[in-house]
Amino acid sequence: MKEFLYGVSTAAFQIEGDDGTQGKGESVWDTFCKRENTVYLDQSPAVSCDHYNRFEEDVDLMKELGVNAYRFSVAWARILPQGVGEINVKGVEFYQKLVDKLLACGIQPVVTLYHWDLPEALSERGGLRNPDFPQWFAEYVTVVATMFQNKVRTYVTFNEPINCVNSGYKAGVFAPGFKLNLLQGLKCMHHLLKAHQRAAEILHNFDKNVKVGFVTSTWEEYPATDTKENYERAKTLFFEKPQYLESVDSYLDPVYLGRYPKRLLDGVPEFAKYVEKDDFSLSPKITDFVGLNNYGGHAIDEQGNQLPITTQTKISNIGVVVDEKGLYYGVKFLSDRYQKPVIITETGCCCNDWVSADGNVYDQPRIDCISAYLSSVEKLRVEGYDVGGYFVWSLMDNFEWISGYSKRFGLVHVDFETLKRTKKQSYYFYQKYIREHLEK
Repeated sequence: MKEFLYGVSTAAFQIEGDDGTQGKGESVWDTFCKRENTVYLDQSPAVSCDHYNRFEEDVDLMKELGVNAYRFSVAWARILPQGVGEINVKGVEFYQKLVDKLLACGIQPVVTLYHWDLPEALSERGGLRNPDFPQWFAEYVTVVATMFQNKVRTYVTFNEPINCVNSGYKAGVFAPGFKLNLLQGLKCMHHLLKAHQRAAEILHNFDKNVKVGFVTSTWEEYPATDTKENYERAKTLFFEKPQYLESVDSYLDPVYLGRYPKRLLDGVPEFAKYVEKDDFSLSPKITDFVGLNNYGGHAIDEQGNQLPITTQTKISNIGVVVDEKGLYYGVKFLSDRYQKPVIITETGCCCNDWVSADGNVYDQPRIDCISAYLSSVEKLRVEGYDVGGYFVWSLMDNFEWISGYSKRFGLVHVDFETLKRTKKQSYYFYQKYIREHLEK
């Protein structure tokens, strides 16, 4: 039986910090966070968890936790401050030391290449709007592959492209904060998807055994009653949203099926003219797994309507309905459509927790959430679905984008004044679960 990955996930921008002496270039999120009234209380990511200087302590926490994998992202601007061209040696050395430390502790590195933090220098040249974006990304990926010298066997190219494109370039609520029209946004999506294919090709050329994936996030519609008709109706709603830039099929069909959905090309003929017939012919052959980020779900009745929220509905501290059936059916739907292994690259629960007077952090809602999700994973594996791993978001509390430090997802509490790490009760729960279930 192949090894199942029990892990935790983080993102570079949310944990690393930057004191200005590390040689890192600015990213679009550095710029975005400097805008007044953009981030909660105008909080700064400059220090965050200071993972750049404290990574050894954090890896030791993972080793004690017992995970056998760690998903983290590389900050593009940390190794290529201008996005292309000159390499920042300090940045390269940081990631090499991190990977070596992980491997020494028996933890597999799972690397996300792009977790939203485009170098600002490239944004000023158009970012995703520029048709040259795939070439810029290819140069960056080549540096990363060389930097790790085949020590990394699992890569994710893009994390949550819907947030990259729709939230960042269409809605403008995330960095870089543009508000483009639909056609412009679709072109941004197209450039990103072409960049994924280039990256997957490069990584496979470096190492034929490497596994490359692409991570989606969705609001998981699932059937309230599991009849065949309701199952198919929920699956259709899962993939096909009326807003093309918010729809799973727009992003994943090219990657895993080699083509855009017909409804998109028919619906936006101007975009169809921009697309070449064979743009993604190689992608399904070199994309090895689907990454799923899931934080909840919504039950759909026989008419396709969401069941109403009640006083009994479990809602997290970010207003998301916590429902493990969303993860369960999300894996089934993705497996049905794309016939690829699925890795659950993020799942977790935002709780309003703190260090109690006795020194403990009691986060029972998070324990309940993770326990239910793990039960769904167990059920999926028993049913024969190819689920390759489960990653909790997140190892530790961090800078939660425009929410600043107000939202906590971590298994480890971080005091953002002293940077002290405190293991939460959920840390001990997950530790015990891994010890009982890790396949030797």
